[in-house]
Amino acid sequence: MNIYKEALEDMVWQFAYRGTKDDKSILWTGGQSALEHAFNVLDYDDPKFIDDIDGCICDVEGCPEWVEAQGGMWSDTGYWCLCRIHSDAYRKGKPQPGMKQRAIDREASRNSETGCLPIK
Repeated sequence: MNIYKEALEDMVWQFAYRGTKDDKSILWTGGQSALEHAFNVLDYDDPKFIDDIDGCICDVEGCPEWVEAQGGMWSDTGYWCLCRIHSDAYRKGKPQPGMKQRAIDREASRNSETGCLPIK
């Protein structure tokens, strides 16, 4: 991929609409012509289905929603990345749900002294 397409992809990730469809995370154009053009240049479907990406998609098992809050929720068990639904559940005092294995593995990899994740 050339630097122009990389820049265009960065812009799509920043400005495209985010949501879910068929229990999958998506990016979509929302009918915005500049985004439609960018999706076309990048050969993306509209909507573009997104894999379960650490730090972007909620850490709760089975949840395809986008992250809107990080850390501070159920912090005795980890530094979780949560969507609006699950961060609201935390604020309402609900018990911690099961977390995705990728999130559990991420938290287990933290340095026990610094709390930092390893540099990859």
